[in-house]
Amino acid sequence: MGRTKNFMRTILLVAILVFPVFSYSALAFSSGDTYWHPYPSDVRPGDIVIGHSSGFFDWIIPGFWTHTGMIAYYDSSIGDWIVVESDSQGVHLSTLTEFLSRYDTVAVLRVATTDTVRLNAVSFALAQLGKPYDIFWFSKQVYGSSYYCSELVWASYMAVGGPDIDDNPGWSWTYAYGVAPQEVYDDGDTYVIYYHSA
Repeated sequence: MGRTKNFMRTILLVAILVFPVFSYSALAFSSGDTYWHPYPSDVRPGDIVIGHSSGFFDWIIPGFWTHTGMIAYYDSSIGDWIVVESDSQGVHLSTLTEFLSRYDTVAVLRVATTDTVRLNAVSFALAQLGKPYDIFWFSKQVYGSSYYCSELVWASYMAVGGPDIDDNPGWSWTYAYGVAPQEVYDDGDTYVIYYHSA
């Protein structure tokens, strides 16, 4: 199974590089199902929300986790936390409720740093709103013209002095030079404050 998954991932990554229009439009979708999770009770700006979606993305994204975003602020007018994330729509906002409903398993991570650093990371992420999705998952940059999901949350912390929340900051055969949601989850500077599987 592992060899087949790696082979399929390689084929799909080649397709993404050769046919970027396909990859861009395909990234709008999770599994298509809607899931219910208890609403997290201890959430702060700068926390990282992460999800797993079975199906298409489970095949091409290395590791268990398939998407991530950053909790930005609480909107009292709608009674929900707002998440800044990057997907086929580019960098945009969604509600935490909507984000959680897309994934069969979800977690919220806290970065081991100060509240000031977390707020500064949120400010950086919000400043990227409107930028397009970065299809080049095998690399990462702090100051880019586009971002993929985990690149955005990683860059937001790097831009304000860290910590570096990429568990494999250099080259690896699994992640190349990129930063996958799994690496953010596994990094020693993040810890789980909420976890639920539907």
